[in-house]
Amino acid sequence: MGVKRFGDWEKAKAKLAANPGARLALAIRQATIKNALLLVREIKRGIRSQAPGGKAFVKLAESTIARKGSSKALIDTGFLVNSITQRILSDRAFVGLLRGTVNKDGDDLVNIGAVMEYGATIQHPNGAVIVIPPRPFLHPTMEKYREQIIENYRQAIRAAL
Repeated sequence: MGVKRFGDWEKAKAKLAANPGARLALAIRQATIKNALLLVREIKRGIRSQAPGGKAFVKLAESTIARKGSSKALIDTGFLVNSITQRILSDRAFVGLLRGTVNKDGDDLVNIGAVMEYGATIQHPNGAVIVIPPRPFLHPTMEKYREQIIENYRQAIRAAL
């Protein structure tokens, strides 16, 4: 069995000889920024539409709707949705809620976000047990746009080479 090459190998050799390292690193960084901004935008859009990544939130309990005056999950003051951000770290990015970001009551939004993403069971001081069902807003969006993110990296690498 033999191996047969196809494509323009001379062009490939010339590109590799031209030291694409800097161009490639820049292309990957730009794709990382593009992908981080895409995810932030779509996570926020998903919360506002109440279906991040196309997966609808579990409806709020009637008692919660009565207390907050709205049937929208994760949106009270808008502080949580507006705190979703991105940070570029060399060739990777952080997308989500930054530790240390607090709401007007001083509650760390990372903790609130974790409860929303994964759910929680809380023992209230009066003895009542409060069950907060998961309302994931990060993972469904990341799953939905996974292929788009991969394609953005592919395009960036192709353009650099």
